[in-house]
Amino acid sequence: MARRRRSLHFVPGGNDRMFTRAITLPADGLILDLEDAVAPDRKAATRGVVREWLAQKDFGGRERWVRMNPIATGLGEADLEETIAGRPDGYVVPKPGRAADIREVARILDRLEQQHGIPNGATRLTVIATETPEGLLNIREISTASPRTVAISWGVEDLGAAMGLGRVRDGAGRYLDIPRYARVMCSVVAAAAGVEAIDTVFTDIADLDGLRRECEEGVAMGFTGKISIHPSQIPVINDVFTPAKDAVAEARELIALFEVNARHGIYAFTFKGQMVDAPHLNRAKKLLARAGAE
Repeated sequence: MARRRRSLHFVPGGNDRMFTRAITLPADGLILDLEDAVAPDRKAATRGVVREWLAQKDFGGRERWVRMNPIATGLGEADLEETIAGRPDGYVVPKPGRAADIREVARILDRLEQQHGIPNGATRLTVIATETPEGLLNIREISTASPRTVAISWGVEDLGAAMGLGRVRDGAGRYLDIPRYARVMCSVVAAAAGVEAIDTVFTDIADLDGLRRECEEGVAMGFTGKISIHPSQIPVINDVFTPAKDAVAEARELIALFEVNARHGIYAFTFKGQMVDAPHLNRAKKLLARAGAE
């Protein structure tokens, strides 16, 4: 059965207090951060702490991710080498510029898995594909660069900084054109690649109503989950990205009717006052797939 990825929660690497709390939260997965949450002079020491968390702590079934440093910085390879012994479920790859960056991460993991007796390909990747202008332009190639990739996410803060954007939202809190484009491309490319689309962080921690609106919009766009940065955000994210019981029941009913009609050579029919055909069947199956991962 596929893993649930409604909520992936960031935990600053090396912060024992936050980690101790994080393993009690209802997040589906934890992202142990070696990148932005760790000062440059603490990165080497923090790798060991994260490795020990992975090896010795009970994550209670939560998926265990490590956000490495960008491979182009020269720090990413050391992140992989120093934490792979903890056998994380995968790595979150930030700031790729082109497909070659993902292939380099995969090549290193091939070597490390062999060294540590880990089945080849077992270590997965979630790629944050829009944090540089180059990455946004190359997002399609990045998304399909390795079969290790199970999810694509997007980020706007680094992209905004690289492009000198004064702001990324309008007065009503809606994304402006460039971040909106990055978000749309993340969803479309993930669907084309057959992987999950994970929505980016919502930085206004106090605005849970705004978070709920953004999650609802994300569901409508095809995202299957969202990254959280504060414990209070996780229940909202889980709620919105969990298919409603009535929607699940309707999907099951629709699929059953398709099976009955197909036996009579009928592939388009009326269901609850609407004409339905193959796209509706596919949509229902995808909804059940998400619900069945619970």
